[in-house]
Amino acid sequence: MAKRIKQRHDALFQRLLDQPEAAAALLRERLPNEVVQLLVDEPPEPMPGNFISKRLRGYRTDRLFRTRTIEGKPVFIYCLLEHKSQPDPRIALQLLGYQYQILDHWQRTEGKKLKAAQWHLPAILTMVVYHGIDNWNVPLSLLGVTNSDSALYPYLLNFKYSLIDLGHIPDKNLSNERNLRVGLLILKHGNAGWVTREQLIKLFKEAIQLGDDDLITLIYYLLNDLEEPFNELINQVLNEMLPDTKEYVMGTIADKLRSQAKLEGRLEGKLEGKLEGKLEGRLEGKLEGKLEGKLEGKLEGRLEGKLEGQIRNLLRLLERRFHNIPKELQQRIYTADINTLEIWFDRAIDATALEQVFFESK
Repeated sequence: MAKRIKQRHDALFQRLLDQPEAAAALLRERLPNEVVQLLVDEPPEPMPGNFISKRLRGYRTDRLFRTRTIEGKPVFIYCLLEHKSQPDPRIALQLLGYQYQILDHWQRTEGKKLKAAQWHLPAILTMVVYHGIDNWNVPLSLLGVTNSDSALYPYLLNFKYSLIDLGHIPDKNLSNERNLRVGLLILKHGNAGWVTREQLIKLFKEAIQLGDDDLITLIYYLLNDLEEPFNELINQVLNEMLPDTKEYVMGTIADKLRSQAKLEGRLEGKLEGKLEGKLEGRLEGKLEGKLEGKLEGKLEGRLEGKLEGQIRNLLRLLERRFHNIPKELQQRIYTADINTLEIWFDRAIDATALEQVFFESK
């Protein structure tokens, strides 16, 4: 997923679950029924997650909640947004790491205050919201991805996590809570690079019911390119549905984009200044080698992220237009370079058959 789209999806997900009603609805509607019946019927308490290590923090978009059972026992619920276009079997291991850090933080803040007779670990439930392209075909438990003889299972670490695969949930069934439904619709369809007119109209109708602020949020997160926010499709639909308020809506979005651009520019300027000052006096010997390695790693990471985003967009476009994509073509997509992916994406917009996308020019 392209970096800017990922960032906006991150912000949307966090903003969405900061709303008590939306957070409560997500847990009530998507946790297993037997779990929901054990929990109190009240909005969960949002918890800070800044104790997660810096190494893990860059790979997560999440929310941590605290609630309790009907009997009063504490329960933590960790909800993770999974961006990858393909299911990752390592997600269970990542969740295990998050669970440990949550429990470690609890022990250092609350657990150490308890007497031995009162000391018990709180329960932790985990949820994964997935909005990738491919079917989620990896096990929903840590034991499911453990390579071991079944006789050892009773002695091994294990937990199950709840999966919310947005691509396999009909739009009308995403949620009965309006704010949550609109937010999940944006996450599910929120790439204006290929969104269809019908989907856009449907999203606008949902957002309009909630008011201008939610409509503005919807359009803002749908925008694919910050340099060209007013694409023709959005303009056409707005003219049809909201001719009297279009200028206000787009003006507000333009203000948001300008504010974001200024903020990014200031942060970039401060970062460049700090790096420049450090590099002037310290670029020699081992330090120079370390800096080169870090810069090279960041560059590789950015290129990898751009490549993954292009693969995701191409696969979603092909799925929409031609439905089932043969495995051999999927393999070609996953192994192609960024230039080839961009060529195929441009062809896929107008192609009437898959063969027209992947033909080899002589």
